Amino acid sequence: MPAIGRLWRGGRILTMDPERPVAKALAAVGQKIVYVGDDLAAAEALLPKSPEIIDLKGQAVVPGLIDSHAHVTHEGLRLGQLDLYGLSFEATLAAVAQATAALPPGAWLHGRGWDQNLWPGQAWPDKKSLDQASPNNPVALDRVDKHSVWANSLALAAADLRVLGPDPEGGEIVRGPDGSPNGVLIGQAMFYVLSVMPPLDGRDLKETMLLAQREMLGHGLTTVVDAATRPEELAVLARGYPTGEFKIRYRAYAHQNGWARLGELARADGLCEGHLAIDGLKLFSDGSLGSRSAWLLEDYADRPGHRGSRSLSDEALASYLALARDKSLQVAIHVIGDAAVAQAVAAVAKVLGPGRTDRRWRLEHFQVVADADLDRVLAMGLIPSIQSVGLMTDLTMAADRLGPGRLKRAYAWRGVLDRGGYLVNGSDCPVEPVNPFLGIYAAVTRQNLAGQPPGGFLPAHRLTRFEALASYTVWGARAAFQEGRLGVLAPGAMADFAVLDRDLMACPDEEIPKIKVLLTVVGGKTAFGGL
Repeated sequence: MPAIGRLWRGGRILTMDPERPVAKALAAVGQKIVYVGDDLAAAEALLPKSPEIIDLKGQAVVPGLIDSHAHVTHEGLRLGQLDLYGLSFEATLAAVAQATAALPPGAWLHGRGWDQNLWPGQAWPDKKSLDQASPNNPVALDRVDKHSVWANSLALAAADLRVLGPDPEGGEIVRGPDGSPNGVLIGQAMFYVLSVMPPLDGRDLKETMLLAQREMLGHGLTTVVDAATRPEELAVLARGYPTGEFKIRYRAYAHQNGWARLGELARADGLCEGHLAIDGLKLFSDGSLGSRSAWLLEDYADRPGHRGSRSLSDEALASYLALARDKSLQVAIHVIGDAAVAQAVAAVAKVLGPGRTDRRWRLEHFQVVADADLDRVLAMGLIPSIQSVGLMTDLTMAADRLGPGRLKRAYAWRGVLDRGGYLVNGSDCPVEPVNPFLGIYAAVTRQNLAGQPPGGFLPAHRLTRFEALASYTVWGARAAFQEGRLGVLAPGAMADFAVLDRDLMACPDEEIPKIKVLLTVVGGKTAFGGL
């Protein structure tokens, strides 16, 4: 079947191509762009007879956006789960009581999004309050950062945590005065409860992933990097792309717990006309700042004697990295605290050598970094992967956790760019909203949606709008070895783009979060919306 020709005209197309930054028309044959510019006759001359012509009606166009760090299945689960994001303590318990009242006794309730930092006193919650809200159903509630779980007594009993047991390596069981588990499990301890919850079956997993895809395409995302993909998710995708159900480009990093099945995973690589790829291996060095499980070089300012915890020993991390090196896989290492960054830098130097490489291994989150380690990261060719949308959450507690001195070297994005590096951006959804325009807003203002704090949080590290957009387009493509193919609108690139209801580069700052996507095109085909 001959490839279909399409011409989109009459818009303001921001290409991210330095050869032609702005254009009025774009033409594609099949998946690939054949023309970008202002000459409609020249565009039509490159298309087959009777092309489809779409009027952009003066709207702004940007390259297809790349979420470089997301959790697709968990985002789909969030859309169907009890959502506790932003709720008070009392409202959280009321929501749990209402949700479990509709369940049969013994059925699990899984929710997410609570944040004790928003509650008076900022203390950890306990199982007793959940027991009162849900006396007949086991309950497990993920904290907003997904690095802690709050469980009731029935859930703890299912996990055999009714009696005192040791903390696992890389985790903490928060305990009451008598030493028994109080209901909050941090880091690796979460999996005591999560591992005994009923799993999704194949059909439910597919529907969950399609639900997430629908939301992502609706925000102009055309490529997603799933930061901890499991074999069962890849199996769903491999079946779903040929039928046309899955449209978004999906780049997978295998979860470290599934490393032994990398050979099986690799057989899915490159399937479905380049829509599905296996990029590498996701590793975890520490936890999160909100849960005080991020691993710091010095004590937490608001918990003396505590520095968080590491998730992998030096030997285990080096072993994983050697596996990735030998199999020519990219690596993405979860590092939030400065001690975790230091461990990652040392391990990479041990496995690859201290010099620069072009393996494009990545450091995920990259929130607290010693100056010397920032220089080493860039000298070694490691890529800082940030989630700028998370700043809107963290700015409420980062100063308390880190103290004023250490805070100055946190979320230091400008320091990366000023040293000649580049950033890739994502949402870490469902930890934060998947909407990339919220991330762009946070990057350029360093404020939350209420415009706080005045002047911005550590404002010297703001990004320009162009830099923020680059972190979701050309830089994200470069990190995935997809430069010239994704993240740019130029001849030879994939025809992936989004049509917006206002101009990202010209609208006031406060309007950036309000941007709506009218149309999302993946490989020359409409995947969402219409004009």
